[in-house]
Amino acid sequence: MLLSCEFPIKRLVTRDLLACAPDTPLIEVARLMAARRCSSILVLDGQTAVGIFTESDVLGFDLSNPALATMPVSSAMSGPVQTIQGDLLVGEAAVQFKRNGIRHLLVVDERGQRLGMLSQSDVVLNQGAEFFLRMRAVSSIPCHTPLVLAEEMALDEAVAEMRRCGRDAAIISYADGGHGIFTQRDIVRLIAHGGAAVGMVGQHASRPLRSVQAGQSLYLARKMLAQNKIRHLGVLDDDERLVGLLSFDDILSSIEDEYVSELGAALRERDQALWESRYHLRLADRVFESTLEGVMVTRADGTIERVNPAFETLTGYSAEEAIGRNASMLSSKRQTPEFYQQMWTQLKETGCWQGEIWNRRRDGELYLEHLTISSICDDAGVCTHYAAIFADITQRRMAEERLNYLATHDALTGLPNRSLFGERLEHALRCAQRTQHRSAVLFLDLDRFKLVNDSLGHGVGDELLKMVGERLRASVRETDTVARLGGDEFTLLLEDVGDARHVAHIAQKLLDAIGAPFHITGEEIYVTPSIGVSMYPDDGEDAQTLVLHADRAMYEAKGAGKNNFQFFIGQMNTDTNEQLQIESDLRQALERDELVLHYQPKVDLGDGTVVGLEALVRWQHPTLGLLAPGRFIPIAEETALIIPLGQAVLREACRQGREWLDAGYVFGTMAVNLSLRQMRWEGFLHDVDTILAETGFPAEFLQLELIESQAIDGCEQCEGVLHALAARGISLAIDDFGVGYSSFVYLKSLPFDTLKIDRSLLAGTAHSRRDVAVLRAILAMADALDMTVVMEGVETEDEAAMLRTIGCPQVQGWLFGRAQPAHEVGPRLARLPDVACAPPAVRAPQPSLVR
Repeated sequence: MLLSCEFPIKRLVTRDLLACAPDTPLIEVARLMAARRCSSILVLDGQTAVGIFTESDVLGFDLSNPALATMPVSSAMSGPVQTIQGDLLVGEAAVQFKRNGIRHLLVVDERGQRLGMLSQSDVVLNQGAEFFLRMRAVSSIPCHTPLVLAEEMALDEAVAEMRRCGRDAAIISYADGGHGIFTQRDIVRLIAHGGAAVGMVGQHASRPLRSVQAGQSLYLARKMLAQNKIRHLGVLDDDERLVGLLSFDDILSSIEDEYVSELGAALRERDQALWESRYHLRLADRVFESTLEGVMVTRADGTIERVNPAFETLTGYSAEEAIGRNASMLSSKRQTPEFYQQMWTQLKETGCWQGEIWNRRRDGELYLEHLTISSICDDAGVCTHYAAIFADITQRRMAEERLNYLATHDALTGLPNRSLFGERLEHALRCAQRTQHRSAVLFLDLDRFKLVNDSLGHGVGDELLKMVGERLRASVRETDTVARLGGDEFTLLLEDVGDARHVAHIAQKLLDAIGAPFHITGEEIYVTPSIGVSMYPDDGEDAQTLVLHADRAMYEAKGAGKNNFQFFIGQMNTDTNEQLQIESDLRQALERDELVLHYQPKVDLGDGTVVGLEALVRWQHPTLGLLAPGRFIPIAEETALIIPLGQAVLREACRQGREWLDAGYVFGTMAVNLSLRQMRWEGFLHDVDTILAETGFPAEFLQLELIESQAIDGCEQCEGVLHALAARGISLAIDDFGVGYSSFVYLKSLPFDTLKIDRSLLAGTAHSRRDVAVLRAILAMADALDMTVVMEGVETEDEAAMLRTIGCPQVQGWLFGRAQPAHEVGPRLARLPDVACAPPAVRAPQPSLVR
C-alpha cells in the first residue's frame, strides 16, 4: 500500500523546530543550521512565524561581500511561511511541495498551533514508500543532466553559475579523472565559518562523489542517501560513466506522480461509491415518498422528525403540522395503558413491535391500522429513533367482519342463521343448567308463503321475509334470539322465561304481529304463522331435542288449523292450554258479569260485633263452577286484566255498601283488595273518584288493602297515590303483615292506618312463647303508631283466647265467619233503622303521618 494511504503528516515532522529572531545575523543563522545539519530555520517575531530561511536562499548571496556575515536573516528569508494541516496524508504534502516549488512546510494542528517542520527528505525517507521504491529502478525516473564545473573555477564564479542554472548542487571535475560535489549546504558551512569567497571550488567540494548504478533500485539509492547523510548521488551507466545526478527532489517527484495516480484512482473509486450511495439514497427517498403505507420517523422521545405523503393522506395531518409534535397526537384513547406498556416492553426487548391499533385522524375519525415500529440505534447500540410504518386496515377489517357476519347470519334478513342459532342455544342451555332457569325454543313457519311466492314473485316473497324478520325481532326482548333457518322457517330462543304462560303470551304476541297485514309494492298481503314450542328442561335438555320437539309441535299447530301455536305434547301442554283457556274465558267473564263478591266479616274480639267487611271476588265459571281468586287473579295480574277486574270489584263493593247503609246496616268499613298494577295505572284515582260519586258510597267507609311486599315497592308514583287516597279520607290497610319485609320505615312514611297480621304468625302460638312475643311486639308498635290491628285467619277458640289475653282488638277468620254472598251476610249486621248512618269509628292517622 502506498504511503499516501498510510501516514498522516504529523507522524513525520521534525518537532524540534530550529528558529531565530528576524535580526539574527546570517553568520549566526548559518552556524545554527550547520550545527543541527538542518536545511531550514524558522524566523519568529515573538510567537509569530514571519519567514523561513533555507539552504536554497544562500544561492542569492554575493559571497565576495565582506558584510554578508553580519546581515540580518530578515533580509534574506522567504515569506510568508506556507503551512499544512498535520492530519493530511503524506502524499498530499508531496503534491504541495511540487506545486509550490518549495522543500519545506510548517505543520500546524486544527487550531493553528505549530507541530514542527516537514521537508522533502522527511517524505522520501518515510518507510511507507518502501514497496514503491523497491519496485522502481533509478533509471525509471528522469534525472537532471548534472552541472559539471572544473576544480580550478573560482568559488564565487561557481556559486554564480549554480544560481544561473537553478541548481542546488554541482559536480566538480578533477584533473585526475575523479569527481566531487559542491552543494548549497557547503555554502552555508562556508558562511558559518566566516570564510571569504576565495580560492577554487574544488577546494571546498566533497569528494569522492558517491554514485549508484542506473539499473539499481530507488530503494537502494534512498538507503545510500540516508546512511551517508547526503542529498545527492551520481548516476552511472553500465560503462561506469557519470550520466546524471539523483537528488531527494527527483525521488520525491516520482513519489508525487505515483501519489497523484493513486489519488486519482482513489477519487474515482470514491466518486463511484458516492454515486452509488446517492443513487440508493434517491431510490430510498422515492420509495419513502411513493409507498402507499404511512411512514413516520420519530426521535427516541416520540417527537416526529419526518413523514411521507402517505402519512399525510392517511392521518389528515400535513408534514408541517406533524413534524415537531409528539406521535401521541394520533392516539385514539381506545387502547388501555396496559396495552401501551406491553408494546413498549416488547419494543425495548426485541427492537420491534407489530400489531393492530386504533388511531385518530385530524378530523377526529377513528381508523384501525396495522402498525410496525422498529428501533434505530447508533454504533453504541443506543436507540436514537423509531420508524413506524402503518396501513389503514379499517375497510379490510370491515370486510372480514362482513364475511364473518355472512357466515353466521342470513344474507336476506340479517337474522342469525342455523349455525349461530345453534351456538346461542347451546350457550343458553349451559347457563340455564347452571342457574336453574327455564328457556323456550319456538319453531315458526309461514302458512301461506308459497302462495305469495307463486302469485307475486320471489322479489315480493323476499321482501315479505325481511318484514317478518323485523316484526319477530320487535316482538321479543333484545336478549332473545330470532333466526331464519331457510325458506319461510324461523326459530326463536327465549332465555329465562319463568313459566309456560309467559311463553304462551309471547307466542300469541307473535301470532298477532305476523297476522297483521303487510304492505309491499302497493299490495296488502296477509300471511299467518304456525308456531311450535318446546321448553327446557321439560321437553328436552339438549339443543337438538328441543329444536326437534318445537318442530313437531309446529306441525301439530298446522294440523290444528294453522295460525295458532302448540306446545310440545306433554303435561305442560295440557296445563298451558288450561291457563290459556282461563285467560280467554276471563275476558268474556268481565263482559258477561260472571264475577261475584263474597264478604268476610271482621269482628271486635271483645264483644263479637262486626266492625268491617272484606269484599272477596269469586268467578262463577259456566263449566268449572265457582273459582277461588287463586285460580284467576295471577293470570289477571300478568295480562293486565286486573285493571278492569279491579274496577268491577270496587264498583260492586261500593254499590253493595251503599245499599246496606241505606237499609240501616252498620258494618264499619268495606275493605277491597288493591293491586300494585292498579295503582301504577294513571287512571286509577280518577276511577276511584268516579265510582264513589256514582255509587254514593262515602269515602270514609272505604278501606283499600295492599299486601306488604307491594306496599314497600318504593315506587314514587305509588307513594303519591297512597297519600292522595288518604287525603280523600279512605282508610289504608297493610294486608299479610309479617311475611314481607316488615320495615318500620314505610310504616312511618306511608299513610297506612291498619295492620292485618298474616296467619303465619298465629300458627302454633299455643306452643311457642316466641310467636306470642312477636304478636305482642306488633300490637305495641301499632298502638304507638296509632294504628288498628286485625289478626287474620283465626280458626280456633284457643287462638281467639290467646289473642284476647294479649289485647288484640279485631280478628278475621273462619271461627267468626267465612266469606259469604251479600244476602247471607246481611242478617249478621247490626241494624239501626231510625238513626242516620255515621262513619265508622276508625282512628284517624296522626298529623305527622298525613301529607
